[in-house]
This record gives sequence, C-alpha cells and structure tokens, in this order.
Amino acid sequence: MLDWDVRTWDLSADFYHQNSTQPTLKEILSASVDHDCASLDKLYFAWEDSLRTATTVGRHGILCGLLSGYSFPELCRIMHLRDVMHPIRTDGTVFTRYYEESVVPALMAERPTVVAISISSSHQIVPSLELMALIRQHIPEAFLLLGGNVVTRLRDSSCLELLLSLSDQLALFQGEVGFCHVLQTITDVGVGRARQDLPKIAGDQQIPWEQWPTPSFAGIRFERICGLPVLPYVSTRGCYWGRCHFCGIPAGWALSGYGGSAPMSFAVEQLQRMVEETGVSRIKFVDESMSPSKARDACQVLARSRLHLEWEAYARLEPAWENAALLEELYSCGLRKLYFGLEQAPSASRDLMNKRDGGNPLRILSACHQTRIAAHLFCMVGYPGTSREDAELTTRFLLDNQHLIDTADLVGFRLDRGTNVPGVRPGIEEARDWALALPYESIGDGMLSSSEVAELENVCQEALWQEAPHLLHPLYRLVTPWANARVSGESDTRDSQGICACLASS
Repeated sequence: MLDWDVRTWDLSADFYHQNSTQPTLKEILSASVDHDCASLDKLYFAWEDSLRTATTVGRHGILCGLLSGYSFPELCRIMHLRDVMHPIRTDGTVFTRYYEESVVPALMAERPTVVAISISSSHQIVPSLELMALIRQHIPEAFLLLGGNVVTRLRDSSCLELLLSLSDQLALFQGEVGFCHVLQTITDVGVGRARQDLPKIAGDQQIPWEQWPTPSFAGIRFERICGLPVLPYVSTRGCYWGRCHFCGIPAGWALSGYGGSAPMSFAVEQLQRMVEETGVSRIKFVDESMSPSKARDACQVLARSRLHLEWEAYARLEPAWENAALLEELYSCGLRKLYFGLEQAPSASRDLMNKRDGGNPLRILSACHQTRIAAHLFCMVGYPGTSREDAELTTRFLLDNQHLIDTADLVGFRLDRGTNVPGVRPGIEEARDWALALPYESIGDGMLSSSEVAELENVCQEALWQEAPHLLHPLYRLVTPWANARVSGESDTRDSQGICACLASS
C-alpha cells in the first residue's frame, strides 16, 4: 500500500490573496441579498484596482478584469507555443515575482518528490509554462507530471512536443490510475529510473467507478478564496448526451465524451468523507449534466443518510424538470440551484445545435422558481445558421424572465478545437497551435462572420448589464444561491478553478 503525503496548492487563489484586497464575505452577502449591484460594482472595481496596482508592470500580461483574468497579447501574436518560451524566460510575466518570491521558495522548502500541475483553462497555459520551467531549474530532481482538460484537448496539436519537453509525463483524459502508477514506480525504483521506465504519455478513458478516489482538499487554504465555501464533486465523467455540435469539453474525459457514472450510494459515501474532512457541506456537482433520474437517486440516498447537504448541478432542459413535485422533493434534500444550457431562446434555429432536450424552458424556470430552486442559463449568440434576430430574442427572453432567473452567461459562438459544427470550417490562416478556439470561416451564405459575432456578443451583454446586471455579476454568483446563509465561523472561500499544483512527497 502506498504511503505518500499528497497536498494541493491553489496558486490562483494564493496569487489573488497576496496581490489584492478582496471584499469580505459579509460585504458580498449584504449586497447580494438585495441585488444591490451598485454596491457589488464598488466592491468589484475596488478589488480589481488593488490587483492592477499591485501586479508587476512591464512584464508580459495585462489584467483584462477580475472576470476575464490576465491576457498575454504580446505572446498571443506568436504563432506556436514553442516560440513563447523565449520571451517568458527573457522578460517574465505578471506572475514571475510571485513565482520567484513565493512559490519556488515554498517548493524548495518542501522538496516534493512529485509535482503535478493541472491546466483546466486556456488562460492557464502561459503561467503553467513559466512555472514548469522554474521547477525544472530549481528542483530538477522532482518528477513533473502535467495534465488537465486543456492538455488532453491539445493532444493532437504540434504544441504537445513542448509540453512533453517540460514534463516527465503527460496525463491525458483521466489521470488517477496513472498518477498512482507514477507514485508506485517511484517508490520501487526512484525518480531517475522512473523517468526511463514510465511512458511519456499516460491516462485512461475509462476507470471503473469503484476505483474513483475520494477527492481530497488537503492543502487548500480556503480562507484565501473569496466567497462561500463550496466543494466541487463529479459523479458522472462526461456528458450522458454529448452530441451538442459546439461543445468540445466532454472530449476531455474520453474520445466518446463519456467516461462512466458512479451510483449515488457510492457518491454520497465519498461526499460524507469530504464533509467530515473539510467541514464544508455545500457541494457543486460538476458533472457535465446530471439527469433528472440521477438527481432523484441523490435525493433518495441523502434522505436515508445522516448527511445534510446543500448542492447545485448542471442539467439539460429535459421535460422532467417541468415537474414541480420532483423539484420540491429535490429541494427538501438540499438542491438549491440548477444550471441549464438554453443557448438561445426557443425557436426552430435552436435545433441546429443538436441539443434535443425537449423541455419547455419557461415552464422549467417557473417550476424552479415555485420550488425556490435558483436557475442559471448558459446562452450563446451567433451560432452558425442563427441570426441577429435570434440573438435579440435570446436577450429579450433573459430580460423578460429575469424574475425567474438567478444568473446567466451570454457569449458569442466560438469554434472549439475538436468539434465539427455544420456551416463553418477552420480558417485558412494557420492558428496558434495552442488555441482552443479556432479561427473559422462560413461555408453557407448569410452566416455571421466571427467579427460580427464578437460585436453581437458585446451588444447583447451590454443590454443585460443595463437592465439586469445581477444576471452577469461575478461577485453575486460567488454566494448565490446561498446568499441567506448563516456564515459565522465559516471560511471566506468558494470552489476554485485556478492553477493547481499537487505535491507528493514520499
């Protein structure tokens, strides 16, 4: 049996904590309860200004905003990822001082045998490259493991060569079995021999749910993350539908987009251990989509257990969610919010996306509102074959029904790497080999260009900001749907999607 000390560091949360003055939980809750977006704006921009003032000037990377994070316009003009390393090493980025003064010294003090880095967003690619190069320089004896959804989705790109050169192994798709194999091999033969014996690329598309380890949050400093504490948990790996033309995310689990599902009896046992270890009883199921039947299973298992949770989940707009009796039952078992992929207001052109969900969005929203379950809608404008009128109808749907909607996202269409969207094809110009959203050109007549889609996105978002800002406000969504929670004695935190480094020491 392996005996390793494994901890997780959330570097994004730590960076923000060190380089900005975050609003307190009490301030965010007070403004959010009454949808006081003017006060939320003051808190947001004060936080943003403190971060912009504190970050290093003159290095690659500019703050686009708290919601957008940092961008690297100078590097984005460079075509291939291999060309990015020279300016990073020469000039650094906005993260360089933080890495050199905080992260690297802390790592050198820990002397980890293995460092595993997860890249879950394209915005984390450049910071991760810089961090890996520094680890190679200062802790060359550590085995460096790299994985995450983004790495998997770049597996067929020419940039994979650089990622391989900076790491000892890439973990594609699901990595728990491969991670354990790395630790076992190092236990048996040491790091040097493991580098020779282990394959450079590992990972699994299917891992039996009985082998799924209980998520551990050891090492996460919850007090350094803004908002309420919410633990992420996945009970289904991939999407049980997985056929929406525009969506490339499920392919990070397996080529089919589906990597298996665990029964709720198993999931609740793991959740029990997570709650006992962290003291946090709010859970965000980050399954790509939870079916109504699985949600009912969760309710039944929770009702039989002594575990009292509040939880939220992503879902498809299926007819079963119109059933207020089902939602009332789920609310009694802790369900507080559902996240639905509306994409655009109901119309014939919505069928182009191949969502095939079949539920009536307005009836679903009304049933959720009736049963006190908050609802989030993901929306998209400019999808190939849809029109400006479709975008206007979608915006109007959100505004007319804002009393039924807690939060929303509205973005323009992007052609994700690995997807095959009817009506468009990747552009003739060669894209950066590390881009997840590819330039595209329309095949048919009358379709909106990418620049027109970007303009349309801005117009629609501005309309929402003017009339219903709480739908989009980034601070409001840090605490909803828990805005009436009693939080005395709790950490000031939330679930994070930051750059994570996992340290393993024998």
